[in-house]
Amino acid sequence: MSINREVKRNKQKNRMKISLKDKNPVKANNNNYELFHTIPMEVAVYDIRGNYLYANEHYLSNIKNKYALIGKDDKYYFELRGISPENIDLRKEHFNRALIEKKTINFTETLYFPNKKKNLYYKRSFQPLFSDEEKKKIEAVCLFGNDLTAVILGQKELKYLVYHDRLTGLKNREAFTEQLDQILMEYERNGNSDIITAIFYLDLDNFKLVNDTFGHDIGDRVLGEIASRLKICLRKSDYTYRLGGDEFTIIIKNIQSDFEIARIAEKISNYLATPYFIANHKISYLTTSIGIVLAPKDGMDREVLLKNADTAMYNAKRRGKNNFQFFSQDMTLNSVKRLKIEKNLTAMVNRNDYDNQLKMYYQPIIERLETGEYKVIGSEALIRWNNPEIGRVSPSIFIPIAEETNLIMDIGDWIFNRVFEDYQKIKEQYQATLYASINLSARQLRSITAIKKMERILYELDFDPSLLQLELTETSYLDDHDEVLNNLQRLQKLGIRLALDDFGVGYASLSYLHKVPARTIKIDRSFVRFLSTSSNHSELVRSIIVLGQNLNMDVVAEGVEQVEDLYLLTEHRCHKFQGHLFSMPLPLEEFITFLNRNSLLTTLIH
Repeated sequence: MSINREVKRNKQKNRMKISLKDKNPVKANNNNYELFHTIPMEVAVYDIRGNYLYANEHYLSNIKNKYALIGKDDKYYFELRGISPENIDLRKEHFNRALIEKKTINFTETLYFPNKKKNLYYKRSFQPLFSDEEKKKIEAVCLFGNDLTAVILGQKELKYLVYHDRLTGLKNREAFTEQLDQILMEYERNGNSDIITAIFYLDLDNFKLVNDTFGHDIGDRVLGEIASRLKICLRKSDYTYRLGGDEFTIIIKNIQSDFEIARIAEKISNYLATPYFIANHKISYLTTSIGIVLAPKDGMDREVLLKNADTAMYNAKRRGKNNFQFFSQDMTLNSVKRLKIEKNLTAMVNRNDYDNQLKMYYQPIIERLETGEYKVIGSEALIRWNNPEIGRVSPSIFIPIAEETNLIMDIGDWIFNRVFEDYQKIKEQYQATLYASINLSARQLRSITAIKKMERILYELDFDPSLLQLELTETSYLDDHDEVLNNLQRLQKLGIRLALDDFGVGYASLSYLHKVPARTIKIDRSFVRFLSTSSNHSELVRSIIVLGQNLNMDVVAEGVEQVEDLYLLTEHRCHKFQGHLFSMPLPLEEFITFLNRNSLLTTLIH
């Protein structure tokens, strides 16, 4: 019995060996692995170096190519099949694992065929073939595989149908609830309430009239067009859903401000209200009402947020439709007001209507002489806006909006032109030399184009650069970018003065003194206001004055309104002032009258 078993074992071993005497290695390989011919799956056999010994017809159906493959590696196979090579390394990694770990390695493989522009998906196994019963020596490695493309594509199709609306292609209610739950979970886990997520709840106005007039087929096509328009209005990172009927929701993450949300809502409202042309029909009465909630501010529960968004949406309906409403009414009012300001600012710039709406005012900058008299040495140019639709708007409101929308670049050009022209008139009617102090926004300081325009205007109007002072707020010079530093140096080389405005209120004012080539420090009015009533403010102002003097800089105190404040500043050896005690900001004609009447101010007259 034992002899017979040994004989059988030797025969099996011999059948697995490739005869070195065989002159046709392909035939020898086929003979040795003929067992794999009939297996209804892909099979290939490699030697331990990764070269092919055998491939069955399921793995490579072309006989000529199959013979050519023997002795070659996977690089050749991928080229032969027209497969993109990015997955060769991953396959090699699994192959090496099978050799090192001496066990079957299972993996899935995605192969991309560029010519066909499609992926095929496979379930693969690398199984070592041993030459001894103890499984110590690997003779070859067998690759087994099944094409799972139909299964995986079917699963993807099923998943797509579960989470997408068939009519519009947008994600559906199930996808919306899952995404919103995930966002709320992240808020709970991270505890970061600084990141705002906006949820829009949209309901179409008058959509029932479309179905009643033209039928549901046209109504469906209109819904498809609405889905397309929503995608155009939003970023790729935003999520849009159709809940059903004519109701849609949008999730917008990582919002910086309420105003940004309002701008998006208005863009959607305007775009969806544009007429629809479907099957020779013009539909011009469709609009949308939008309710907006913010997470985590308006709730940390999905049902609560949806209820609040629905409430806000019905508020929009009650207010005449075709508008948006935040869950907070105050937020809606503020956002609408800011949007109206942006709209009118944009219209003014586009129509070049500056002269009719903008006006420059000049507030004198005063110096106390050694004689005890006060002399006007310059003025700060301050812009005022009076719009035909919304009336007077404070610079503290419209300037930040102009900066955010980049309108400040065009408005800034107009300001420079107007101030330089006004100062030419001042020069003609007032003999003493004055400097003009103009505020420069962060966007202007970061723009080499804005700086070059300023240079050109100076040259064209023959304005002495040494009589120009640019006031920089901390947000202007806080940026360490090369363009900011280069522009600061360029301005200094031109001979233009630089002043650090609102000095003391920013956390980085001291650390940036050595970086900004400024000539003047302007003490913020908030410190001067409490100078006579707060010892802390008094000591802080004194420290700023000493710091400026030690750095050989001019120090100007802003917001001087009380005689007591003036005397205290003088005691602290501050000799330059600006404030209502001397003069309110004045239009050009009144400023010239003030100069001629008060060339030397020996008394303070209100």
